[in-house]
Amino acid sequence: MPTMKRIGVLGGISPQATIDFEARVHRVCQQLVPQSWNRGYPPMVVWYHRRMPLRVDADDRPLVPREIDPELVDAAAWLGRSVDFLVMPCNAAHIGLAALRKAAGCPVLSMIDVAVDEVARRGWRHVGVLGFAGAPAPYVEALGARGVRHATIDRALQARVDAGIRAVAEGREGPADTEAARAAVAAVRAVPVEGVVLGCTEIPLMLGEEALAKDLLSPAALLAEAAVRAAIGDIPLPR
Repeated sequence: MPTMKRIGVLGGISPQATIDFEARVHRVCQQLVPQSWNRGYPPMVVWYHRRMPLRVDADDRPLVPREIDPELVDAAAWLGRSVDFLVMPCNAAHIGLAALRKAAGCPVLSMIDVAVDEVARRGWRHVGVLGFAGAPAPYVEALGARGVRHATIDRALQARVDAGIRAVAEGREGPADTEAARAAVAAVRAVPVEGVVLGCTEIPLMLGEEALAKDLLSPAALLAEAAVRAAIGDIPLPR
């Protein structure tokens, strides 16, 4: 079996989304790595962070300017000592990517970078961006730097999506949450846009199989493949 790098997963911000990410990593391995019992998968250490990823107010709304939760940075430092590189299946927390990389002392593979690279590969110039409490700032900045315009949703619909994201994290999502995600996708498609970045890891879970539509981009799915390819040496890690 090939020697593989050890992956550190800085997750748990949504338990369900982290579990989904882990499952995706294993499915990608089954496609890319020769299998032999349980040896066909890279070593992986997973941290479940049990707080919001950003500093928030008493109502759990992100403070402005947005800052990463300091305990998440501490977790990166702890985890970075035990792995070859980190991934973080949480879009919003990438606002603190520089601090995470410094604390971890090892490469951190950015979900924002792999998603925006895919937008560029597909040649999209105008995309919808969905997330919690609005389009995540790291996407807005990274897309803008590449000359890609973005569209998002109004406040009323955003409130419905935010409620659905919370429901998924708490394990109590239902049909109303799926409908909120569908409505958000429909709203940005109607702008129109060429594709939609599902910039919160709970949104693909809200959509289920509908998240597989060709014009929808799931950063968590892209990150899972990139993590496996980095572990087996197919792609270089960021410095």
